[in-house]
Amino acid sequence: MTSDLVADSCVMIKWVQPEVDSALAVGLLNDTHAAGGRVFALDLAYAEAANALWKQFIRRQITDTDVARQYRVLSRTPVVVKQARRLVPKAIGLATRYRVAVYDALFVALTVDLGIDGVTSDVPLYNAVHADHPQIHLLRNWPAPTP
Repeated sequence: MTSDLVADSCVMIKWVQPEVDSALAVGLLNDTHAAGGRVFALDLAYAEAANALWKQFIRRQITDTDVARQYRVLSRTPVVVKQARRLVPKAIGLATRYRVAVYDALFVALTVDLGIDGVTSDVPLYNAVHADHPQIHLLRNWPAPTP
């Protein structure tokens, strides 16, 4: 059994921006590395995370300095980055089947491609795909139960 996992962008943002379950997200990252595992993410996740920080700036929840600093921290976090492009055909199929956004389906496609668990805090995504993709777990329920 591998201790590797895929982190969704909504989990990644919690590594740098205090939110609900941020402590769980940071613990997940630290525990995975401490166990000798790797955390994987899509290259697209960094753009999604930057956009989430930008939205918080627009809502006047954080400053432009916070956005830049938090993104710098995120970009230095030890994550194995995988390209989304080759997974797009699979993601389109998942997106149309489960009626989720293609960028959310890309996260699911990466877990399938790598054959490892994925962690998200996106409840609608989890609800849409978990029955057919039990490797997708909600952050708030992590650690995943062992089979």
